Amino acid sequence: NLRSLGASIPSLRLAFLTLALAIPATAQELAPSPEIPATPVTETQPVPDEKTVTQTPETPETPETESRPVVTVTIIGGAKVTGQELRRTKEGVVIDLGFDALSIPGNRVLDVTDDQGNSVAARQENEEVFTLGRLEAAPVPELVKRFGDAVIMVKTPAGLGTGFVISPQGHVITNYHVVERETKVSITVFIPTPQGYEKRDLKKVKILAIHPLRDLALLQFDAEEAKGFAPKPVVLAAKDDVSVGDLVFAVGNPLGLERTVTQGIVSSTTRTLGHLRLIQTDAAINPGNSGGPLFNARGEVVGVVCAGATYFQGLAFGIPSADLIQFLRNRDAYLFDAAQPGNGVTYLEPPFNKKEKP
Repeated sequence: NLRSLGASIPSLRLAFLTLALAIPATAQELAPSPEIPATPVTETQPVPDEKTVTQTPETPETPETESRPVVTVTIIGGAKVTGQELRRTKEGVVIDLGFDALSIPGNRVLDVTDDQGNSVAARQENEEVFTLGRLEAAPVPELVKRFGDAVIMVKTPAGLGTGFVISPQGHVITNYHVVERETKVSITVFIPTPQGYEKRDLKKVKILAIHPLRDLALLQFDAEEAKGFAPKPVVLAAKDDVSVGDLVFAVGNPLGLERTVTQGIVSSTTRTLGHLRLIQTDAAINPGNSGGPLFNARGEVVGVVCAGATYFQGLAFGIPSADLIQFLRNRDAYLFDAAQPGNGVTYLEPPFNKKEKP
C-alpha cells in the first residue's frame, strides 16, 4: 500500500538518525581512557590532642606613639594654659589644646610646671662671678625671704648706699657714685639667727672694678672676716625681657632704714637719660637705695637701682641687667687702680682767711 509506505518513511528516517547519533557515543565508550598518573599519598601525622588547630593571621605591630608631657604654662599677667607640650625652645612653648596648637612667645612665659607642680623652666647658668638663670614665679614675700639676705649696706666716709651679693666668693655689686672717690669702704651684713637678724660690719672690702659712665662698681669682701655670713647669691635675669606693666620690687636701705622692701611696676623700658637707657619704675626709691637690686616676679635681678626723684613720688630708675652682665664679663677693662689721682681723693674747698672787720 503506497499510502501506508509513505507514512512509514519518516519513522524509518528517525530510526536511522537515532542510530547515527548513538554510534559516536558508543565508540567513545569503547575507546580506552588515557592513563592518569597516580598522585603520591602523603601520610599525615595525627595531632596529639586530636583537636583542630587554627592559625590566626598576625596583626602588624603599630609603632608606639611618644607620650608627651602635660605642662601648665604661666603667662605674664597670671593667666595659665594647660596641655601637652609639643615643643619648648628659647623662642617659646607650643601647647596642644586638643583642637588647636597654641604658640606662646618665650618673652611672655613666666613659668612652666609639670603635672606634679615642679618647675621645668627653671634653669641656671653659673659664670665665674655671677649666675644667670630663669627662675619659677613665686609670691614677693617668699622671694624676699629667699634673696633678701644677699642685700647689704655699703658705707663710705661720704655716705651710705646698698649693694647685693652675686657670688659665693663675696662679690658685691653697687653703684659707682656710692663709692666714688673713696678707697675706704665697709659693708654691713645681716645674719639671720634664731633671735632675729644680727648686724656685722666688715672692714676688709676691696674695690675690684668701676664703670663711672654706667654707674656700676664691683666690690669683694674678705671671706675670713665674713665667716658665718653665707647668703644665697642673687640670680641675674638671663634675658632682657622686661615689659611695661611687669611687677618689680626693690630691697634696700633708704635713709639708712635697713632691709626696706618696696614694690611697683615697670613704667618704661626705654627711658633715656644722659644718652643711657634706663628702666623706669614707680616703686618707691629714696637716697640710700642706690646700688640695690630690682627684682622681677621670679626673683631675678632685672636692674640696679640708681636714681630716684627727691621731690616727686613714683619716679625712679634702674640700670638694665644687660648692662650689668656686660660690665661683669668685661670687668678686666674697668679694673680699679687706687694709684690714679682721681680715685680715693676727695677734693675740698681750700680754706680762706676771713678778713676781720675794722
